[in-house]
Parts: sequence; C-alpha cells; structure tokens
Amino acid sequence: MVVAKISKFIVACVALLMVPAILRVVVDPSMINVVWLLLSGAVVVRVNQIAVYVNDGWVIISNFFKTTHIPVWEAEVELGEPEGGLALSDAGGRYDEGGQTLYIRRQWHGDMVHVGVAPRYGKEVTRIHDELVLEIQKARAS
Repeated sequence: MVVAKISKFIVACVALLMVPAILRVVVDPSMINVVWLLLSGAVVVRVNQIAVYVNDGWVIISNFFKTTHIPVWEAEVELGEPEGGLALSDAGGRYDEGGQTLYIRRQWHGDMVHVGVAPRYGKEVTRIHDELVLEIQKARAS
C-alpha cells in the first residue's frame, strides 16, 4: 500500500528544469547535449519514484539516492525532535512553526532511515506518521 508519494506538482517543477536541456538538443544536437538530456530525464524519473510503501512483509522507503527495505517486524515509526524556524502553511495564511522529520527506526540495526517524502513542516507529517503506523500494524497482523 502506498502511504505517501511525492506530489505531481514537484515532479512537474523538476521536469520544467529540463527545458534548457531540451532546447540545447534542438538548437545544437551534439552527443554531449543528448547525454545531458538523458541525465536530466533520469533525475525526473527518480524524483517521481520518491515514496514510502508498506506491503506484506516490508516497509519500502524510496528516497532520491537510495531505496531501503525494512522488515515490518523491525520497523518503528518515529518523529524527530522539533526544529525551529518558520515555513509557509499548507493551508495558506499563518506560518507553520517547529518542523519535524519522519524516521523509521530499524530495531535490529539500531539506525534510523529518513522518510524523504514526508514534509518537515505542516500537518502532513503527522498524517503520514499515523498511516505508516496503521499499515505496519496491519502488515504484522496478516
């Protein structure tokens, strides 16, 4: 089950950054420009894959540079320490204060894996936390 996936808006913004690479290939179709176009396309594809899933036996955290598989029996969802600072609110209006980072602790390894798809500010991080806990409990029960 997909608990959280990166926003299509973010993927579209990253894809817009490909415009210069596309224009370079159109204006000057050299091998180097084609390679840059392919590399920028790979970045867009990888950004589109950022998500967190829970299936029958695994919690799968797909960040930009690494995908981590954690057995559901080992996974514990934790929120990091509150951070200072302000960010624009998801709902508009006031600023969100004190962001938090979402982690999954691997009990047997003793380390924590950052969930990159969860935003630091706003209420979305608590929704993802609660859904992850619920899905892990369902996976453990089955």
